[in-house]
Amino acid sequence: MTTAAAALIAAAAVVAYSDVSSERLPAVVGSVGAAGGALMAFALATRWRSVFPFGLALVGASYAVFLGVRNGAVDEWAPAVAAALFVAAELGFWSLERSPSRSEGAVLLRRIAGIAAGAIVTALVGSLVLVVATGASGGVGLEAAGVAAAVLAVAAIARLASRASV
Repeated sequence: MTTAAAALIAAAAVVAYSDVSSERLPAVVGSVGAAGGALMAFALATRWRSVFPFGLALVGASYAVFLGVRNGAVDEWAPAVAAALFVAAELGFWSLERSPSRSEGAVLLRRIAGIAAGAIVTALVGSLVLVVATGASGGVGLEAAGVAAAVLAVAAIARLASRASV
């Protein structure tokens, strides 16, 4: 129940950001996001696993509509939005697992740490892509941050791949 609420809060944060930041068509941005949030809530309440991704996609679509009607440069908050969508998806699907059980404290902490690490890597990789896409050059410090983000991304993928083969 707590993970479902946290998933909905993360999704609501994406919708709220998109809606509040939208200068054009905020009603459309908000409506698409609200429909996605409602669909996510319905899926979580009824434990209907196949509906949840559609709600999550509509939440993401609200951000996409915001980007589509936006004037100006690239959205600097895109990595944070990506991380919030990652967290919403992970926590939502955790809520929808078939056999909810009380996990030991260590297992629970490891899972939460994994989700947090995934969100951080998502934001770092998103930041790297944003820097590359905008062609910004920030010197050695920014270059080092980009290399660190790439190394963390590869390490995360390797870790997930090793877990899947077990």
